[in-house]
Amino acid sequence: MVNSARYSLFILIFLLTLPGCTSNYSQDSRKTTLNNESILLKVKNYTGLIKIKREELKKKNNPKVRYDLACYYYQSQDYRSSMYYLKPLLSSGASPDIYLLQAKNLLKLGQYKQSLGFVEIALSKERNNSEGLNLKGIIQAQMGELDKSLISFSQARVAYKQEEDIVNNMAMIYIIQKKYTEAVQLLLPLYLRGYRDNQIDHNLIFALAKNGDLRYAKDIIKKRGYSKHPDLLSTDLFNIQTF
Repeated sequence: MVNSARYSLFILIFLLTLPGCTSNYSQDSRKTTLNNESILLKVKNYTGLIKIKREELKKKNNPKVRYDLACYYYQSQDYRSSMYYLKPLLSSGASPDIYLLQAKNLLKLGQYKQSLGFVEIALSKERNNSEGLNLKGIIQAQMGELDKSLISFSQARVAYKQEEDIVNNMAMIYIIQKKYTEAVQLLLPLYLRGYRDNQIDHNLIFALAKNGDLRYAKDIIKKRGYSKHPDLLSTDLFNIQTF
């Protein structure tokens, strides 16, 4: 029987890399406020950030303040509040970032078709928006449209700031499809050039083990210090029944 304690870190979770809020709306001209926000952002104190933006919004109904507030609610995992404050900004002239934030909220709430609809609106405004294409791929994957998601990820990869995130998302799809060789071919170059990320490492180790390359999987487990029993872990991963 497989010992779950040895491989609990490596059980595959359908978790694709979804970015946080990024927008031109996040600029603030007041130095003191900006400094306070910067400090709170570093410690991920979203309660404090929400309080600041709510107070600002009470004084003046400013679109960028409203967007920031919606972003901070999203980061705090209060997706319905994020949508509440975002709603007045969802006009025909809104920027792609606003529609993408709405899409991310809906995705987190499991409303995939509605989420995809807002992504399509964003992409109609900016066809090569890499964040939008990445988000589209994530939604398609959640809907079981794996081949379509790979196409979206490939399109996003060209201009995406964190190419590693896109590569990992593509590798996850290949793992779900049991195309372990393809997953390894995507992830191994990241490892070889020294890129450090636990999720990418775990996916690479899993793909290597399932592909039968237990020696290499064991070597990475040992070098990264993921287990005191790399031999047993790599063997357990090979024997896991998937999907």
